[in-house]
Amino acid sequence: MRARSALFTLFGDVVRPAGGEAWLSVLTACMGALDFTPEATRTALHRMAAEGWVEPRRAGRYAAYRLTAAGVTRLEEAAARIYRLRTADWDGRWRLLVCPSAGRDADVVRELRWIGFGRLSPDTWISPHPHGRRVPDLLAARGIDGDATRVVAERTDHDDAIVRRAWDLAELRAAHAAFLDRWRHAEPPAEPRAAFTTRERLVHHWRSFLFLDPGLPAALLPEDWLGEEAAGCFRALYEAVDAGAWRFYEALTTTAPTADVEPPPRTPAASPFARGLDALSTTGRPR
Repeated sequence: MRARSALFTLFGDVVRPAGGEAWLSVLTACMGALDFTPEATRTALHRMAAEGWVEPRRAGRYAAYRLTAAGVTRLEEAAARIYRLRTADWDGRWRLLVCPSAGRDADVVRELRWIGFGRLSPDTWISPHPHGRRVPDLLAARGIDGDATRVVAERTDHDDAIVRRAWDLAELRAAHAAFLDRWRHAEPPAEPRAAFTTRERLVHHWRSFLFLDPGLPAALLPEDWLGEEAAGCFRALYEAVDAGAWRFYEALTTTAPTADVEPPPRTPAASPFARGLDALSTTGRPR
């Protein structure tokens, strides 16, 4: 776990539901519980601020940080990736993108994979999801929209073969199995600090699926899919340590510079990770 990535988890899972802003002293203490030094935390925050994900607010000699609009959008995208379409029916259509320039641009490749595209060939990408303006806007922003052809095709008798070619579901299955091996038999700690670190490490591990799982509709998932079991494991442990984790965080806020001010109410629905607790359920998927 790297400091910058751990901070993204912290902002999404704790800071935003707790009002959206946290003092540097609170962030440093949270990161310290996860074995990061104050220097590593400050360096990661400065980098995130320079990249436009968070912004500082000064109050005398104190500093607080909150997500920018871009940071909030990215976390909302993470939420959508966690539970997008998993319980919805597929419309039976493939979205194809043919764009030789896309494969030569690492940022475009990363973004296409992030929104759920798989690669059929060096120049051809495919997704079962409608993406609205996301793809044309991405290509236009990189100046390669003139090199792109987009096609919508109906499902075929070879959809399973398309899935196997475009996505490495064996790698994803191995990742789900590793998640289960690590967390399935974990005992939820009662002590608040341990509950907090367990929850943040659990969420951080769960976040790794955002970069592996294309969010395929239930109709396209293989029979040996472990996503549902992994999701159940995540939900059970997350809920078991939730109260203790909040006790740890709220105790830190009582020593913050504004400890004499009534804190804003917690809004769990603001956490993209909490909202995704039911995300990977595939019960009753059509075959």
